[in-house]
Amino acid sequence: MRYRSTALFLVFSLCLVFVLGCGDGRPKRYPVRGVVTVDGKPLSGEFVGSVRLIPVAGGRSVQAQLDSEGKFTLGCYDSDDGCPLGEYKVEVNVSEQKNAKMRYLVPPRYWRHDTSGLVVKIEGEKQNLTIDVPWLPQDAKYRKMVINMNE
Repeated sequence: MRYRSTALFLVFSLCLVFVLGCGDGRPKRYPVRGVVTVDGKPLSGEFVGSVRLIPVAGGRSVQAQLDSEGKFTLGCYDSDDGCPLGEYKVEVNVSEQKNAKMRYLVPPRYWRHDTSGLVVKIEGEKQNLTIDVPWLPQDAKYRKMVINMNE
């Protein structure tokens, strides 16, 4: 009888540990939603875009596709599953594509985290993260550039 109660206690304890203590083994992630703006203005037009955050301290990046208004919800392991705490370098890739022609909506230097100069800090849940991408004078040559994708 004594062994039976010990066995039941062990089974109950293991089930409790499994239910309460076992996560997915990944870092805690927090919901992060936001918008990409260009010179403080919302994106518009027929564009394709994404945002990616690369941890300054190393680790897994988080990313999201932009909707038609430049809004996004970050995901780390799965789409929209959130972002771990930390400081991140930012990549923003947005271009307009029509009739086999592509036009930059953000300068190409923002397409890489090591040249963008953009950094954000995630300190918990965030519902209104704004990532503003400015056109600077040195980016002027890209502003009106149109690339024919058939050539």
